[in-house]
Amino acid sequence: MTANKKVLCVLGGLLGGFVNGLIGGGGGVVVVLLLTKLYGLSTKKAQATALLVILPLTVLSAVVYVGKGVDWSLVLSTSVGFTLGGIAGALLLNKLASDTVRKIFALLLIAGGIRMLFF
Repeated sequence: MTANKKVLCVLGGLLGGFVNGLIGGGGGVVVVLLLTKLYGLSTKKAQATALLVILPLTVLSAVVYVGKGVDWSLVLSTSVGFTLGGIAGALLLNKLASDTVRKIFALLLIAGGIRMLFF
């Protein structure tokens, strides 16, 4: 890896961490874009890699948010569904073509953006 790519990785990680810490999510989107554009990874590999990159960030961000007050009942009840959904999504990721994953990812980003802007 060249020195320029290392610097871009650190800057991309900084941006992903900032976004995740600021709004409680979205850092993975930054990481996926970085990995696909800078390293030429397929969307499928970039998303799998992003999960591992985001994990420590998510834990650290959660620690900060815990001090702000958390509804633990809600955390526990939704964690079951998120865990099962995460397992199902990871298994499906292994079966889908990278191009299909890229299109699904793009559609979800568009749908989320439209919802946030208008609803």
